[in-house]
Amino acid sequence: MQYFDIILFAIIAGVLGVRLYRILGMGSKIIADKKENIPEKVIDIKKDIRESYEPQEVENGIGLEYLIKAYPKFDEKEFILGAKKAFKMILSAKHEAQKKILLPYLEDDVYRIFEKSILDKEEKGLTVHKVNVEAKTSSIKEIKIIENIVYIRVEFDFQEGLLIKNSDGTVFSDNVSTPNDCNVTWTFTRALDSDSPNWKLFGANQVN
Repeated sequence: MQYFDIILFAIIAGVLGVRLYRILGMGSKIIADKKENIPEKVIDIKKDIRESYEPQEVENGIGLEYLIKAYPKFDEKEFILGAKKAFKMILSAKHEAQKKILLPYLEDDVYRIFEKSILDKEEKGLTVHKVNVEAKTSSIKEIKIIENIVYIRVEFDFQEGLLIKNSDGTVFSDNVSTPNDCNVTWTFTRALDSDSPNWKLFGANQVN
C-alpha cells in the first residue's frame, strides 16, 4: 500500500510539473510580446543609437573623430537636430513647471537646479502662461569620452518669450511677441554601452 501511495504521488507531481511548465512558458511569451510592443519614450537626439551595434569599452578621448571611431554610427547632423528639439522641449517644460516631463531627461543634479527654479517662481506667486522658445542655431563645442561615457557640450543661440502673471492674475512680464535673444551651453551625456537610447542633460551654464 505504501508503494502504491508513493507511485500515485509521483504521478500527481509529474502532472503538476508539466502543467506548471506550460503555464510558465506561456507567461514568459506574453511578457516578451508586451515588451516588444511598448513604445520607447526618448529624446530623439540620435536615432541610430537604437540599432544593434554595441561598442566595446574604449579609452578616454576627446573630439568628434574619436567619438566616431569609438561609435561609428554617430552622426553629427542628426545629433544637432535632435538636440535642438530636446532643448525646446526641456526649456518649455521647465517654464511650464512640468516636472514629470523633465525627470527622465535630466541628470539628478541638473533636475534639482531646474526644480529649484520652478519652486522659486511658485514661492513668488508667479506663473508662466505662454512660452515661446525657438533655438536658432546650435553647435557642438566639445566632446569627451570618460570611462565609456560620452559628454557633448552644445551651444545654443535662441529666442525666448514668456508671459508671466502674478497670483492675482495681473501681468508680471510679457515679451512673447518680442522675445529676447539668449545664449546658453548645455552638456548632454550617454553611456556608450547603455541599453537606453536616451541622452540626458548633464549640465547647464545658466538656468533662469
